[in-house]
Amino acid sequence: MTAFVSSAERHGGQESTILSLNNVFYHWGAVIVPPGYTDDAVYASGGNPYGTSWPAGFPSTPPDGTALACARFQGARLARFTTLLAG
Repeated sequence: MTAFVSSAERHGGQESTILSLNNVFYHWGAVIVPPGYTDDAVYASGGNPYGTSWPAGFPSTPPDGTALACARFQGARLARFTTLLAG
């Protein structure tokens, strides 16, 4: 599992939301694959090591290119781990 979250404000609880979602994932027996600090895309999009997040604002705006690049990195990382686990 990996997570991408959004809120209306920059400090709207994105990290704590992902950590709360992870509690559900643990109950499911899921393997959590966060981006960590493993790529410059994570730093460029705000540095959230738990998962990509986007402060959408009010009214909401779609994620920008930086957030999407981080989400793509995160998705590719999940795909790599999935391939390794599937063996």
